[in-house]
Amino acid sequence: MDIESLVSRLTDFYYSHTIVAIGLAVVVVLLVCFRPKAMLKTAGLLLAVAVAVYFFTLFIDMAGSGRSQKKEMIHTVR
Repeated sequence: MDIESLVSRLTDFYYSHTIVAIGLAVVVVLLVCFRPKAMLKTAGLLLAVAVAVYFFTLFIDMAGSGRSQKKEMIHTVR
């Protein structure tokens, strides 16, 4: 999971669902204008969850590649 694929997915969503994406953007802007404290808390929570998920997937990918390399090394030695 990298930033480039995330941006690609977001732009694909925007181009396939333009009206929905613009509507969501307007709602977010209105919420930020009228309830900035609550939105800042929500943004912080979402950022913390996103970082945790990113590190979890990064750890899982590293563990999986390590296991596959270990399995490959065992098979090449025998």
